[in-house]
Amino acid sequence: MTEKVASASNILNMIAKHYHNPILYCGFGKDSLCVVHLSRSLGYKWDIMFHRDPYFPIKYRYANSIIQEWNLVCRDYPARGCSIFWKHNTFEVVRHYQVGTSDMVLCAMLYEPKNFEGEYLCALKDIYMQPKGTADYFWDIGIQGHKAAECKPHGGMKPNGLRWPMKHSTCSVDWAQPIWDWTEEDVYQYITENNIPINTAVYDVIGNRLVPKEDNTYNPDRRPACFRCMIPDGEKVVMCPKKNLIVNNISDELAKVQMPNDFPGYDKE
Repeated sequence: MTEKVASASNILNMIAKHYHNPILYCGFGKDSLCVVHLSRSLGYKWDIMFHRDPYFPIKYRYANSIIQEWNLVCRDYPARGCSIFWKHNTFEVVRHYQVGTSDMVLCAMLYEPKNFEGEYLCALKDIYMQPKGTADYFWDIGIQGHKAAECKPHGGMKPNGLRWPMKHSTCSVDWAQPIWDWTEEDVYQYITENNIPINTAVYDVIGNRLVPKEDNTYNPDRRPACFRCMIPDGEKVVMCPKKNLIVNNISDELAKVQMPNDFPGYDKE
């Protein structure tokens, strides 16, 4: 573990030496938080890019506490486009954020709430049709907390395919993954050894790993929503629980996700 921390530190030191304006991408999950903590321990108080939803502020209770305690500068800007992803019974609205002349994608993973009780979103109106915009992106490298060992739900739980900690890009923005060779056990060890508060509302400690809870109430990566009218090849008409009306399936009118190999943060199917 000492060698892995030293390797990640060397990457961050190299970024500080060769880049003018780095930005740390952090959703305040366990992995990205390790990168933020390590960079600050080296004296680099780079700004944070924290894309968040306007809904369910209780999901950001932990993030807000870390932002205040660590005195972080967090930035955000709207996506410039949305598309949908449906595979293996996983439905996501994919947000495309302008990064230089290219895009970075973030996925809003949705789940259907039981009996549609309590507060939940309309995936079409509240997420897919969110306000869009372009941005004056002036950072020259984005630093992420992705790991080569992790798996994602996209494309049948395949690894995300990271092979190197640095990636040059033709869109004027480079990318770095300093903890790309860390394991889940490494992440837990770093968090406990450095007294980083664990988000116990989102993670269970199982062995030497932090495992997401089945209860999604406080997980900012999971949104309760109805998406029945957006499912490709779904029923032609469905009952909308929000309106209590029969509505038509509009999936043919929606952009379907297409992921080039060079989209940072998204694994190839």
